[in-house]
Formats: sequence, structure tokens, C-alpha cells
Amino acid sequence: MDYYQYTRGWFGKWARFYNFIALPLTGIREKVADLIDAEDKIKILDVCTGTGTQAFAFARRNYEVVGLDLTREMLKIAEKKNKFENVQFVVADATKIPFEPDYFDFACISFGLHDMPHEVRRHVLDEMRRVSKKIIVVDYHIPKNRLHRWLHVSFTSLYESEYYRDFAKRDIEELLREHGFHIVKEAYGLIDFVKIFLCERESFGGKG
Repeated sequence: MDYYQYTRGWFGKWARFYNFIALPLTGIREKVADLIDAEDKIKILDVCTGTGTQAFAFARRNYEVVGLDLTREMLKIAEKKNKFENVQFVVADATKIPFEPDYFDFACISFGLHDMPHEVRRHVLDEMRRVSKKIIVVDYHIPKNRLHRWLHVSFTSLYESEYYRDFAKRDIEELLREHGFHIVKEAYGLIDFVKIFLCERESFGGKG
């Protein structure tokens, strides 16, 4: 089974329960939105938006938001929840984001990278870099301590997708640097179970 078939099946099955499952992340959604702190009406792309909780956190601050996801069932729930005129949702593949270069002021992906094979992860970061000069990445913080790392990975693997273990082996900071991002700010959520990166795009290799 390939990534797309697996992902649509996995999240399609859990779409009805996802809001309940993700309740512990509510405070993190607000913390992520607070990182931007812009007075202007900026445009934000929320990649792997799921049922739209992060997109709505941005919308409450009057930003123009596009939520993008691969799974139609998740977006149907997001659309039912949507009470904002400044949010729209798009079914699309994040490796082929259907917007022009630099269309957005920020692109955000929260709890999405760990659900992808490594090559897909790389393509998604390249696309986020293409459509925005600034990105926010939110995902699991994998401890450096071997015992803590083993406990974290063992526990999280019980409920995460088959791609999580590969994500846990990688260094996300190194991955961001490889894709031309400079980390401007870091923050933690759920004590230190989650890490948040605010990054700016660097200019190299002929890319803007």
C-alpha cells in the first residue's frame, strides 16, 4: 500500500473521532498562533490542516487562512465547524501545493511531518519554502537521552501511523536547515513533549 492510499484510509477512518483525540493539543494551537503576532491581515497556509483546529486559531486573529489536506473526510468536518469568513479549505497534495511562489506570508504544518515517509517530508518542506518565506513546524520533540527517547518512541508508536518511527530517527532541526530554513524561535508544548519552530527562508542555490 502506498503513502496516499494509506493516509487517506488512516485519516478517513479516524476523521469522526479526531477532534476528541486531539483535545490535549488545544493550548498548543493557540501558542502557535500567538507566535506570529502580526497586526496586518496576513495570509497563512495551514498544511495538513485535518479538521481545521489550527486554521481556526489563526482565523481568530483575523488572518486570511487556507487549510490544505489530502483527506476529504477530514476537511468535511473542518467545513462543518467553520464559522469564519476568512478561512477556506482545499483538498490537495502538500507535495504539489496549488499556489504561486510567495503567495503566503506564513506556511504552517502541525503534527504532519511525522505522518509522512521521509521523501514526502522533503517534498512538502520544499513546497512550503516555495510558497512562503516563513514557516512554522510543530511536531513531537524526540528526547536526546536514550532512555527518555525509548520511552517516548515506544509510547507514541502505540497510536501513531507507520511512518512515525522513521520520523523519530531523524533530526528535525537538521532537516529544516537542509531545506534552507533558519530557525528564528523555538518553543515547547505539553511540557516538552511537543516542539515548535518558527523559521525564515534563507537564500541559497538560486532560490529566493
